[in-house]
Amino acid sequence: MRRGELFDLTELRIPLTPDQKNSALRRIINAARYGAQYTYTIKEACGILNISRDKIGHLIHYYRLDALALGVIYRIPWYSLAEYLLDTDDDLEEVFDEYIRSRYRTV
Repeated sequence: MRRGELFDLTELRIPLTPDQKNSALRRIINAARYGAQYTYTIKEACGILNISRDKIGHLIHYYRLDALALGVIYRIPWYSLAEYLLDTDDDLEEVFDEYIRSRYRTV
């Protein structure tokens, strides 16, 4: 158990399935595309990625997630969350372009 946590929550935080990752990725990309949301709070990012606040801090500290520091408030850009949800072999631009092409195919 890590310091500061009352319970061992690791068994309760089940990793996201591929379907859940794709669903979250679609939500993030659509929100950015329609201008609804470009940045996310730490709490929102925890909910999307299904990881703890400590893990988010760890990812930011080790540059796995980009973050904007506005004083003491952190905001995580949409592209950083999308990139984290993708596998390491995937490229964000390729997946985004493929998603847009599949969504708006010309007949």
